[in-house]
Amino acid sequence: MSSDYDAELEKLLNKKLKQIINESKRMQEKHEEKELVAHLTSETFDDFIRSHKIAVVDFWAEWCAPCIILAPIIEELARDYPQVGFGKLNSDENPDIASRYGVMSLPTVIFFKDGEPVDEVLGAVPREELEVRLKQLIE
Repeated sequence: MSSDYDAELEKLLNKKLKQIINESKRMQEKHEEKELVAHLTSETFDDFIRSHKIAVVDFWAEWCAPCIILAPIIEELARDYPQVGFGKLNSDENPDIASRYGVMSLPTVIFFKDGEPVDEVLGAVPREELEVRLKQLIE
């Protein structure tokens, strides 16, 4: 009596299915993590800073190496301070907003409270420097 059932093949298929599911979960978590920092444009910027009691906006550009260094720090802070709105604005693509706030060098991080700029940090700085300023606004 011959059977088409192959236990070894089923075992391999189940193992592969688990790998695919785990990879999918990791990709979903990574996607959700990136969403912690809103990608702002000239159209969305004003609503963003008005809709958060405290907002932190990272002005950056693709060609800016220090901006790339600062990005994961902003993401960490966004994860650790969910009550604060975190956004990033590409200054090259939205020069009107960068000009409005006098952003001349990148990265520039501007802290907003009740829609108004209250503090700023220039350059790629350690997390602690941003966090100290953030805590002062939250308290």
